Amino acid sequence: MWQEWLTCMGQRRVALCIPWGGEAIPLIYWYGVLAAVGIAVGAWYASRHLSKENEDPEIVWDALLWLLIPALLGARLWYVGQAMLAGTGTYSLSDPLSIINPRQGGMNIFGGAIAGLIALLIYVRVKKVNGWVLADAGLMGLLVGQGIGRFGNFINIELYGPPTGSSWWGMRVPSAYRLPQFADLPEDTLFHPTMLYEAFWLFLSFGVLYFLFRRYQKYIIQGALAGSYFILAGIGRFIMEFWRPDQPGIILDSGAVFSYSRMLSIFYVIMGIVIVLDRYGYMRIPFINRPPTLRQRERHFEELERQRRIEARRAERERALAERRQARLRRASQAPDRQASPPVSEAEKQ
Repeated sequence: MWQEWLTCMGQRRVALCIPWGGEAIPLIYWYGVLAAVGIAVGAWYASRHLSKENEDPEIVWDALLWLLIPALLGARLWYVGQAMLAGTGTYSLSDPLSIINPRQGGMNIFGGAIAGLIALLIYVRVKKVNGWVLADAGLMGLLVGQGIGRFGNFINIELYGPPTGSSWWGMRVPSAYRLPQFADLPEDTLFHPTMLYEAFWLFLSFGVLYFLFRRYQKYIIQGALAGSYFILAGIGRFIMEFWRPDQPGIILDSGAVFSYSRMLSIFYVIMGIVIVLDRYGYMRIPFINRPPTLRQRERHFEELERQRRIEARRAERERALAERRQARLRRASQAPDRQASPPVSEAEKQ
């Protein structure tokens, strides 16, 4: 039994195996661990972002309960839908469990983002909260979370690119994990670690947007970061598709494949540009409230700064008061006993 458990734990993708029915079965995969870490880190950042906009950070954890299941389901259904459009025959409506089981294939971030945004819109309408600032915070957090999740793809040896043609740069892909078109290549062939390229792009995008937000917060109208996310994520994914031979799509007359993900990445960029232009008043999205002007945003930021200074002074006064109270208690505990001693009798004096 121990040998089976060690063999199970020795698998690259497996984080934890448990004994079951006389054998060891995988219970937790590293991809799931990193996905959970990515979600937690992304949500933590989103809560911090709301704090900087003087919003209740607890909203993030409440919204996460509304968004998480739809986002995961949307990511899975989009992945399966692409596979069915490509005619792979892997999934069938006669076997619905295979459709919703992420271990049989994977998930797609586009479907997750779209389903998550729909859930976010419902949450905003029901809870009457600021949807634009929540979208800014959530999508900034998604950049970090998705970047962390890409390391799970690296562990799983998936989403890699074509051969690099280099003798030193790239990742080795065992024959069991290779795409059919690469099955006959030599064992020492190195492939593009596309998932790491995308992780780098996601972290870089987050770093740029975070720097701009911290440096020029009073000029960044709420919703502009959400639009910027779509622009940067779309550009990055469009480029990465050049190194993604596993993606289904439309076969062009030239024989090249124009993937469905590349189509959606173009839509991402267009949607992001429209959002940014709307937020800064250069165009108007119907049925959406007009954003504040730059001057209104500056006044709002100045009011936030004034409130932060007031809170900081209040916290400083409370801290000083607590320190003085503790000092008095220490002095009282260290003071000598001032109680009068009982009188000494004449006999005791002799």
